[in-house]
Amino acid sequence: MTKKILIIIVLGFLFNSCQDREKLNTIAKTYDEQKWDFEKLNNRAAQHLDTTKWDIKLFNQDIETYNKYSEIFQSYPLNKSPFPVAEYDYAVSSIPFSIKMDSSFFKGVRIGEYENPESEKIIDKLTLLILSNDKDAKQTTLVDSRNYPYLTAQGIFKVLNNEFDWVFSASPDGFSTLLINMKLFDLRFGETIIIYPQTDKSFFYEQIKDSPNNYENFEDFKKSIINNIKVKKQLIP
Repeated sequence: MTKKILIIIVLGFLFNSCQDREKLNTIAKTYDEQKWDFEKLNNRAAQHLDTTKWDIKLFNQDIETYNKYSEIFQSYPLNKSPFPVAEYDYAVSSIPFSIKMDSSFFKGVRIGEYENPESEKIIDKLTLLILSNDKDAKQTTLVDSRNYPYLTAQGIFKVLNNEFDWVFSASPDGFSTLLINMKLFDLRFGETIIIYPQTDKSFFYEQIKDSPNNYENFEDFKKSIINNIKVKKQLIP
């Protein structure tokens, strides 16, 4: 009797394990289906060229907006002109922030996308910081969803004795780049970039393999930057 019960328990365990594996495989399959492979990206590119796929209402809105605020759009490193795109549903994010370390002051921006248009969860793709030592230093950012499924953004940091223009793009297949004052960063090797302007108008930099995505809250990420040994060394007079 005991032996029979044991066999039933083992069979039940194996059955449940198989069910769990099937669930995991289903989840993994669903996740894989959401990925953008070369073929899906190619199809999306073709949709942009198909005039029957264009979102004409959105295009007309962009033309109207550009005519009203053309000076602002033209002030960025790349002029933000209107162009037609295929219909899409995509939400993007730009969050400015600052970090104070003793007498040093960083200004920064986080660029990301919402997990889905209905979600409140943001997935950061770039965290850019610039040592300004001036809490009133000017920064402007424009994040754009029109290139979906690619995430694009650009901006300007104006600090003492220098100005930094930057352009960012993230591909859904994992290739992301930041170009700042003609220095290119491949963000596969770190999504956090720190710029240290120098008095001779050159700049040093740091690329860190870390992201706010790895923390429960953004304050914990800021603490990790403050406690980073390489960052501390850059701030030594």
